[in-house]
Amino acid sequence: MRSTTGVAVAVLASVAALTLLAWGSSSGEPLLGPPQGMWEPTIGLPPPPPAPEVAEATQVPGEEPTEREGPPVDWLLLGFLALVVAVALVFIRALLNRDREDDEPLTTEEDEQLVALLEASGDDVRYRALAESDPRNAVVACWVTLEEAARRSGLHDNPAETASELTRRVLGRWQVDEASIRELSEAYREARFSRHPVTEQQRDHAVAALDRIHQDLRRRVLAEQEAAAAREDAAEHQAGPS
Repeated sequence: MRSTTGVAVAVLASVAALTLLAWGSSSGEPLLGPPQGMWEPTIGLPPPPPAPEVAEATQVPGEEPTEREGPPVDWLLLGFLALVVAVALVFIRALLNRDREDDEPLTTEEDEQLVALLEASGDDVRYRALAESDPRNAVVACWVTLEEAARRSGLHDNPAETASELTRRVLGRWQVDEASIRELSEAYREARFSRHPVTEQQRDHAVAALDRIHQDLRRRVLAEQEAAAAREDAAEHQAGPS
């Protein structure tokens, strides 16, 4: 929660600085101008000559005086600033909502989903992929196990969503590195639908991506266990000695 607060403050500070700079550029006046006067010693120096008088503008008889117009309003710039502020607020709100969700205990369905994904990316799956005689089958198996775990997760899927899209969405819920997900899913599509041979190097890359996914999921499991222990300690502290 403390890190999210720091990010929110940084975003607000950036938006404020951007707004100030944009306002200064649109007003036509510099934000930081030169000093209005400088102190100089006057002992022993003659007084400065008087400044020449500026002749006042004469008004033509019968002509109404015209008011000086200020700088034009840049509506495009104002609209851009409003858009930046709106995006910043949405970003901060999403961060705060995510922190509130992380503080809440997992439901039974969420816990089962996380455990299923952890098992689907575990050591046994990776060892079988490395022992598979055909590299193509090994790459496909690395992703298919995740798809099966995602389908069993109970997450309501979109009828127009493919199995791969559902798997990526489920993994994204647990803050798995997007690069690892993309690398493994692309390796799966190439092995599943291409006709050219799949190399041992491609197998190794797929297994390595699956291992990174497993490590991210494992870190999330450990974080949930620590949060649960902290909630139990807080509850015992509030209950006091019996």
